[in-house]
Amino acid sequence: MKAFNNDDSFLARWISGELSAEELDAFKRSKEYSLFNKINETSTRLKAPEFDAQTSFIKLSKRNLTKTKEFVGYKRNIIPNWAYAAAAMIVLAFGVFYFLNTGTQFRTGFSEQLAVVLPDDSKVQLNANSQLDFKKINWSDNRLLHLKGEAFFDVEKGASFKVLTEEGIVEVLGTEFNVIARNGYFEVQCKEGKVKVTCTLIQKEAVLLPGNALRLVDNVLETWNFNITEPSWLIGESTFKNTPISQVLIALENQYNITCDVANIDLNKRFTGGFPHNDLKLALKMVTTPMEYSYTFNEAKGVIVLNSNNKN
Repeated sequence: MKAFNNDDSFLARWISGELSAEELDAFKRSKEYSLFNKINETSTRLKAPEFDAQTSFIKLSKRNLTKTKEFVGYKRNIIPNWAYAAAAMIVLAFGVFYFLNTGTQFRTGFSEQLAVVLPDDSKVQLNANSQLDFKKINWSDNRLLHLKGEAFFDVEKGASFKVLTEEGIVEVLGTEFNVIARNGYFEVQCKEGKVKVTCTLIQKEAVLLPGNALRLVDNVLETWNFNITEPSWLIGESTFKNTPISQVLIALENQYNITCDVANIDLNKRFTGGFPHNDLKLALKMVTTPMEYSYTFNEAKGVIVLNSNNKN
């Protein structure tokens, strides 16, 4: 194919529709056009979550080679070497397009934390068992993230910055704040600046200033004030103020990769205190003693069975 061999931009210009009418007509009349067109059409039907550029190229090459042989009746390889390189470029370019548009995802597992720097140099610290999703494309004009779990945000000034969760939305212009969003529980603490919080489950809004916090528990909105410091989990300790014990135990599970059997306790009770992230026995003591719980620990299964000592 003379045009392709002599013009490195030919294929890219064809994909983007920038060929002249004469070039396009000549290309369509060439013997190579049918092969390239099939590869391009197949690439556009690829789904982003399942996309693998190298694997897709191999499969496409084999499939089109087989079909071409069957059609012309030859048993020899009739596809020139340059066709493989060009086809790979089509598929890889398609993969890059999907990568930019489907976004970026970060996840943490049990007892893990992760520091994430966003495209505008805003910073996010993900706590254990959490997930953050956002799109890099047009980030400066659309600073939008999706959060499951807990994260601390240090946001650079700029366009509106929104954190979307299933339980609510946090919107800021430049601030530092902590968000917990999991299984119907929603909590926001503002450390610096000002944040607007929308509790989508009950359709209520609130504006938080430094030292203000709110939580949504069982569709009831609660507010309180706190000392303006870094979240304790960033330095290896989880702390709570009048927090439902159910959320405290979830935090304990996330930090130590255990399962708490809560069948014998009242999950509506509240806890004020904290626990360290590096000593399970001490963490259990610090949670169970003030709550008047006893427990047994099946270390092989990683299961903590909690029992209430208070029969009243």
